[in-house]
Amino acid sequence: MINGILLVDKPVGITSNDLVIKIKKHFNLSKIGHTGTLDYGASGLMILTLGKGTRFTEYFQKLDKEYITIGKLGEITDTYDREGKVIEKKECLATEEEVKKAIYSFVGEYLQIPPPFSSKRINGKRAYQLAKKGIKPNLKPVSVKIYSIDIIGINIPFFEIKVECSSGTYIRSLVKDIGDKLNCGAYVYSLRRTKIGLFDVENCVNFEDLLQMSIEDLKKYIIPIRDALYFFPEIKLKEGYDKRFLNGQRFKVPYNIKGLVKVISDKDKFLGIGKIKENSILQPLKVLKDI
Repeated sequence: MINGILLVDKPVGITSNDLVIKIKKHFNLSKIGHTGTLDYGASGLMILTLGKGTRFTEYFQKLDKEYITIGKLGEITDTYDREGKVIEKKECLATEEEVKKAIYSFVGEYLQIPPPFSSKRINGKRAYQLAKKGIKPNLKPVSVKIYSIDIIGINIPFFEIKVECSSGTYIRSLVKDIGDKLNCGAYVYSLRRTKIGLFDVENCVNFEDLLQMSIEDLKKYIIPIRDALYFFPEIKLKEGYDKRFLNGQRFKVPYNIKGLVKVISDKDKFLGIGKIKENSILQPLKVLKDI
């Protein structure tokens, strides 16, 4: 079994789930998942988890993201991107300076309403399932953080920006909100995810190239779970404590830190993820007995 993560550059014109299914089928993999969808019309970085790496999916989902997007002012679509149907048109009378001011005004924390066509759950159903039936989903605002926005170019009605943001941010909603602030609406004309945490699209494998590879070729691109979880500090257990950790027992460790940690055996073997609580008590959360 292959265990770890794989960085894939998703092309436009395929769903995230279909991409996973094609890779799974091509390499005959038993376990594979992804850490966050990209829209059908979007491209860029996807982190796939393979084998026992699938057990750690939740940790990658919380990482910050970076996107490059082109927005088109003066039109709103039902999906907030170019894949949707235009439901409103309004001439954009804003100047370039006004567009810049509106864009920069979203840097910081703000309450964002997810798009109707999104994977948000409402009473057990996905928002897009309701939207497809013509039912307007009752979506609640979510607090998101926009760390920075770099303006790449403005050529009204288009603007291109690079956005660094927290997990859970919808760029489609951000672009629409920018348009709404300018009283003309906007939708995402193109979208590319360039970073997830420190993982960069520059280090991805092209999806089409991937489908031409053998399983041996694939192994060269797998990032081991221990390395992939770079954002957690490591602690090393004393001899004899690895079995206690693997059996789910709590015990005191000589580390003055709190929170989630990667747990390593005295023989430098990755054992899983634990949480150090009050009084330096280590609680096993996810253990790997035979990796």
